Amino acid sequence: MRINVAMQKGGVGKTTTSINLAGALADRGHDVLAVDADPQGGLTLKLGYRDHYREAEFALYDVLSDIGQLTLNDLDQLIVEGSEFDIVPSHLRNFRLEKHLYSEARGVEALGIALDRLEEEYDYVVIDSPPNLGPLADGALLAAENVVFPSHPNTIARESLEILFDEIDTLEDKFDDVQITTVAAVLNEVSHDGLSSEVQQWFVDTFGEEYVFEIPDWAVIEHVIEYRTSVFAYNPDDAGYPWDADKTEALRDKYTEIAKHVEEIA
Repeated sequence: MRINVAMQKGGVGKTTTSINLAGALADRGHDVLAVDADPQGGLTLKLGYRDHYREAEFALYDVLSDIGQLTLNDLDQLIVEGSEFDIVPSHLRNFRLEKHLYSEARGVEALGIALDRLEEEYDYVVIDSPPNLGPLADGALLAAENVVFPSHPNTIARESLEILFDEIDTLEDKFDDVQITTVAAVLNEVSHDGLSSEVQQWFVDTFGEEYVFEIPDWAVIEHVIEYRTSVFAYNPDDAGYPWDADKTEALRDKYTEIAKHVEEIA
C-alpha cells in the first residue's frame, strides 16, 4: 500500500506525520519505504541524511527526469537502508524537477511508474509531498491513490484542505482510472484545551469521526526531531530528556492508532 502525506500548505506537521507514520508501521513489523518527494528535504534532513541531501551522486531528479545515467527503472539505486525504515532521500537537485515534469507529457505519472518498477518489495510506501500544488505533489497523489491529510485544527487549514480537495477532483477527472482514497486526517499541535467545537465538527463531518486523529502540542515531538528518528526509536534518557518518558509512550500510542487504521484500510 502506498500512502501520500499531503497538504499544499507548509508548517502543518506533514513531515512529522510522515516520519512517525512510517515509524509506527515499521514498529508493527512491516517493511516500510519513506519517499521524500519534497525538494526542501524536510524528511531527509530531520532523519539526519544531510550528506545525502547535499552530496549524493544521484537523486530523484535523475530518475524521474528520465535523462542521464538513471531511468524510471532505477529508483532502487536511491534507497538508503535505515534502522527503522528505508528512505529515498531528497536532494538539492530536485528543485529542478518541477520545471522538467511540467514539460513532459507523462511527467506527473513518473513517480508512480518508478515505484511500480521497484525491485525491492515493501508492505507500505509513505510519500512526503511538497507543500504546494504542482507536478511533484500531483505525482505523489497519483502514485499513492491513498492520502493522509495533516493539518492544524483551525479555519485557515480548512481552507487549504478545500483547495487540495479541488485538486484531487481535477486529477480524478483527468485520469479516468484513478480514485484517490482518504485514509485519515491528522490534526497536529492540538492544545491542552482541545479543539473548538466548530472546528472539530467540521473535521468530523468532512472525514468521519473514525478518520480523524489528534496529536497533542507537546515538546517531546520537537525532541524526537532533534534525535533524528521517529518516536518509536526515540530514547528520552539518551536524548537528555528523561522527563519525556510518559509522553513518549502516549505519543507512540497515538501514532499506533493511525497505523492500525491504515492496516484496516489496506
